[in-house]
Amino acid sequence: MAAPLKRLCHQASRTVSRPTRTRSIRSSFIPKSQCQISQHRLYQTSRPSSAATQLDEIDEDDFDGYLEALDENLPYEGNLPSMAHAELEQHRELREMVRFAAWEMPLLSQLAQKYEKPDKVKLPLKWRYTTYFSEQHPASRKVVCEFRIHDMSQHAFAKDKQTRERQILKLKKLCGARFNPQSLSVKMSCESFETQAQNKRYLADTISKLIAEAKDLENGDNYEDVPLDTRHHKQKVKMQFPKEWRMTKERRKALEAMRNPPMPPAELEAGEAVEENGTQADQSSASLPEEIEELNEESEPIMEQAKQPLPRGKMGKKEMGQKGR
Repeated sequence: MAAPLKRLCHQASRTVSRPTRTRSIRSSFIPKSQCQISQHRLYQTSRPSSAATQLDEIDEDDFDGYLEALDENLPYEGNLPSMAHAELEQHRELREMVRFAAWEMPLLSQLAQKYEKPDKVKLPLKWRYTTYFSEQHPASRKVVCEFRIHDMSQHAFAKDKQTRERQILKLKKLCGARFNPQSLSVKMSCESFETQAQNKRYLADTISKLIAEAKDLENGDNYEDVPLDTRHHKQKVKMQFPKEWRMTKERRKALEAMRNPPMPPAELEAGEAVEENGTQADQSSASLPEEIEELNEESEPIMEQAKQPLPRGKMGKKEMGQKGR
C-alpha cells in the first residue's frame, strides 16, 4: 500500500511545484483588489518542491510516517490528475475497511449466542436451499424438504399405538418412491415456481395434505390390500472391519508363536548328541565338498560348434548349394 502512495505524492509534488495559469471567465466589473486576493489564494494551495525530498527520506516500511507526510504535504485535490484521484479513492476504501475490521468487527462477539441443537419433535422438517452468490441461476429456486416419519408421528398422529401404526403405514404408501425404508425418512423437492418461497409453500402444503389423508382412516381408502413397495430403494451396505482381525498384543504374540513353533525335545537331544560327538560332525562336514563338486560337474556347459550366420539378401540355388536341372 505504501509504494503507490509514494508514487502518487511524488507525482503530485512535481505537478504542484510548476503551477499553471487557469483560464477563467471574469466580468470587467471585478475590482483589482479581489483579483489579487483570488490569485493569492490560487497560489496559496500549492506546496513547495521540498515535499518530494521529505517523502524520499521516509522509510517505505514506516506507514505512520507516510500518513504524517501526506497530511502535511498533500496538495490540493483539484490539481491532481484522474488516475491520482482513482488511487486516492481506492486508498480511502481500503482504510475504511481496515478501520471497520479493527473497531467494529470485535463488537460482534458481544452478540454471540450458544448453539442449541433444534428439537426434532418441535421442528421435524429439514429444509435445504441452493444459493449462487452474485448471480442468478435456475437451480437456485429448488427447495428440498426432508423429515423422519417417527419424529412427525409424535405430535401429528393419534396417541393410540394401533391407530398410529396404521396411519404411519398409510403415509409410507402415499409417499411412494420418496420414502426411504433404510432411514425411515421422506425426501421431497420442488422447483416448479420462480422463487424459493413459492416452492417452500408448495412443499409445506403438500406435506400437510399427506398427513391429513393418512390420518383419515374412516372416510378415505386405507390401502390395506396394497403392500408397501420398497423396490425403488437400493440398500447400501457399509462394510465394517471385523474385530477379530484387529492386531492386538495378544494376537501378535499368538502369531509369532504359530510362525516360530518350539523345537520338540527329541530333536533337541539329537542335536546336543551330535555336537558332543566330534567325529560325527567332522564326517558330515567332510562330505559337503564332494557333493558340491558333483553338482558343478553336472552343471558344466557342453561346448558345441557355432552355426554360420546366414548371408543377407535373396538366396538362390547357387548360394544354397543346390544343383539345377
